[in-house]
Amino acid sequence: MSRLLPALAALMLVSACGPSVSSRAERVFYRDDGGAAWGTVCKLNRRGFLALGERGYVSVAHVTENGTPLVGPKDDVTISDEASDWSFLGIDAARLDADDYPEMRAGMEVEIHGFPARDRDGEVIPGVVYADDPEPPFWWVELTDSDDGIAAEGVIGGISGSCVFDDDDDLVAVVHANGFSTIEGTTNTWAKVVPVREAILQAQGRLPERRRNFLGIPLPRIF
Repeated sequence: MSRLLPALAALMLVSACGPSVSSRAERVFYRDDGGAAWGTVCKLNRRGFLALGERGYVSVAHVTENGTPLVGPKDDVTISDEASDWSFLGIDAARLDADDYPEMRAGMEVEIHGFPARDRDGEVIPGVVYADDPEPPFWWVELTDSDDGIAAEGVIGGISGSCVFDDDDDLVAVVHANGFSTIEGTTNTWAKVVPVREAILQAQGRLPERRRNFLGIPLPRIF
């Protein structure tokens, strides 16, 4: 017993130091006709607000198209877009203010908070915003090694819809897909995301035309 206590204390210390999933990320689980699907939805809290700022959820259409989840918020989808893969739940997108959500910019450090398939505790994945995709509203995030030495690894099934937070803990995007394109000087591991700000503007018919990327940098692809 005396040998077990130091080991248990060390384990508790490691767990306490590890990043925890934001309470704004909620796991959803669907089951239908013998199949199952997992995903994540994100609370649309405004910046600087807690409970008073709660106003529905945002996720991706390929998650919420599965109907009403057995686990997770039961809010109805109010508007979604299959091509741009965003979805708003429990609130009319016309009531949302895009300025409540930061613009994505290259070099921004972010964390993805979500729930891989069968994971009830969630996972936090660090990354850096790489560039916007020629097809709006998508952007690319390069996934990076974690502080405890875990090498960058692709986002997996169930983490679709996960919340992307900036270093001020503001919600900036939701996860659409992952890719493993080889690009020199990077980890070659990517998440393709949908910025919340741009999804709101698109839902309101106000998304501006995407500027052409003149930097000439190689862009990741989904295979």
